[in-house]
Parts: sequence; C-alpha cells; structure tokens
Amino acid sequence: MTDAADFMELLRQGSAELFADHPERMDSGDLIPSPNVIAPQDVELFFEGAKAGLITLHRGARFNTCDRPTAAGHWGLLSRSREGGWYNAEYLPQIAAYVKAVLVYGHPRGRVFFELPAKALQLDLAIVDDRSQVIVAGEAKRSVTALGVLRERVLERYGDRPPGAESKKRGDEARQLAWRLWTVAPKITWLVGPGHREAFDTGLWPLRLSTRPRLPHAHELGLAHEPDDPITVPDLAGGAR
Repeated sequence: MTDAADFMELLRQGSAELFADHPERMDSGDLIPSPNVIAPQDVELFFEGAKAGLITLHRGARFNTCDRPTAAGHWGLLSRSREGGWYNAEYLPQIAAYVKAVLVYGHPRGRVFFELPAKALQLDLAIVDDRSQVIVAGEAKRSVTALGVLRERVLERYGDRPPGAESKKRGDEARQLAWRLWTVAPKITWLVGPGHREAFDTGLWPLRLSTRPRLPHAHELGLAHEPDDPITVPDLAGGAR
C-alpha cells in the first residue's frame, strides 16, 4: 500500500477501536468522511517520524510525540462522535512540522515541544533554547487559506500593540495568535497547514512577520547541541511584553 492508503487504514482501524472501547458514546465505528486536505507529503513525514521513534502509535489512532508521552497516547488523530470517528485535521500537518524540525532541520528532539499546555500558552509547536526560551513558535491550521487569513488579521488588528486583557479568551484566532506572539516574542514564527510550512522572522513594536525561505537549521540558531540538562516545558503564562 501507499503511505496515503496506510494512513487511511490507520484511521479506519482507529475508529473501529474507539467504537469497541466506547460503545456507550458511539453508535458506529465508521470513519466519517472528512472534507479536509490530507497532504501526501505530510503523510510521508508522519510515517518517517514513526520509523524514527518521534511518533509512537496507540490503540484508537492515538499517538505520542517524544515530549510528555502517556501510556495510552497523549493525543488522538480521531475524536469520538455518535456517527463514528472524526478526523482531527490539524494534527497531521502539526506532526509533519514536528518531524521535519527534527529530521530535516536538525533540532534535537529534546528541544521540540508539541501541543503545549496552558502554562506555555497552548502553542502548537515550540523549539526552545537551553533556558526554555521559545525561539520558534509554531501555529497549525487545517487549511492553507486559513493561515493566510490569520496572518493578515493578526497584522491588521494587532500590528501596533498587543491585545488587551481579553486576549486569553478562546474564539478569536487572530487575537489568540497575536497575544502569543507579543507575549513570547519568538525569533521565528512557523505557520503550518496541509503540505505547507512557512517561516517568518518575527519582531515587535510593531509586530512584524517577514517571510524567509525556510525554517532555519538548528546550527543557524545555535541549537544543534544536546542540552546539558533536560529542558522542561516553558512557563510563559505572563502578560504581553
């Protein structure tokens, strides 16, 4: 089978397993057709990551990355619904970026964090230095069009100043991303969608996102060495700078 066929079979099997494990919450183990793009290059990186041990797969299409693994898999490629398993479309491009950061751009796996918790502002991806400062902040979306719109809205609405105190509320993606960028002040912002990864040099006062050819290699950022001590999830839960 091709990588694409293998991936779809993984999802179908995972949906059936979710139904078997949670019959009280699901009426079917069918995989619900998804309107979202599944990019072949993302699927290829997904399986490369699994082969390299960056991704470990678990029952129900759940998975771990190298950071914060759990016994049953920290995250799920599928969500449960009454009708069957629903594909979580943002995770595949997010996983592909995580794998590419390590295998292609040389960032040690101990520096790369996936789907960070609230204390790290729920960044989708982060690459950190020895002091747990975020050098690269990643944002993933389920469509490339949504990424372009998001970037435009962030700069239009919050280019001159950070969002106010309401910025922590969910529901406004431009406000949320602007709050993260103003608070974290990453050197690089990485916007990720299906088959698409675009890197930006990032500055503040005003907020600037300047397109660059690619994500910098770890050597270019001085991050290629393994840290002397394990790096913990950064604590970023402060106010905007």
